[in-house]
Amino acid sequence: MMKLSDPLPRMGEQEVSEFKIGHMELFRFDCKWIENRIQTDCRDCTCGLLKLSSGSVSGWAEYMVPASERATGDFARWASVFTRLRGLTIPEALRYIQTRNESWGPIRRALAETALSDLADHLHNPSRLHEQQDRSLERAFLIERSQAYFGY
Repeated sequence: MMKLSDPLPRMGEQEVSEFKIGHMELFRFDCKWIENRIQTDCRDCTCGLLKLSSGSVSGWAEYMVPASERATGDFARWASVFTRLRGLTIPEALRYIQTRNESWGPIRRALAETALSDLADHLHNPSRLHEQQDRSLERAFLIERSQAYFGY
C-alpha cells in the first residue's frame, strides 16, 4: 500500500501518449519586459511565450528571435505552424516537428520541443504544477502585456 508521502509513479511514453494537445496560445512581448531573464542584447528582437495545453495541464516555452533571423510576414503567419500540433499526442507532435525541421527553422522547432517537454514534465509530475504557479503566467496578465496574441 502506498503512503501519502510516497512519490507518484512516473508515467512512461505509453501514458503520455494518451494526452492530446487541445489548445495553444502564443504571446509576443516587447523584449524589455523580460530583458532581466535574457543573457544577450535584445535590441530589435521579438520575444514571447508558447503555451501548449492538454486538458487543464500546460507546457510553456519562451522564445527570442533576433532581428537578423526574424521572418518576413505577420505574427499570425509565423505562429500558424503550431496549429498542426493540435489533436496530436506528445510523441506524435515530436515526430511531426522532426519532419518539419527545415520549414520550421531552429527557433520554432526548439520552441515547440521545449513546450512539449514542459507539458510532458507537468503530466508526469502533477504535484509540481502548484509549486510553479506564477502570476506572470496568468492569461489575463500575459494578454495585458502582449503586443500580439495567437490562440487556437
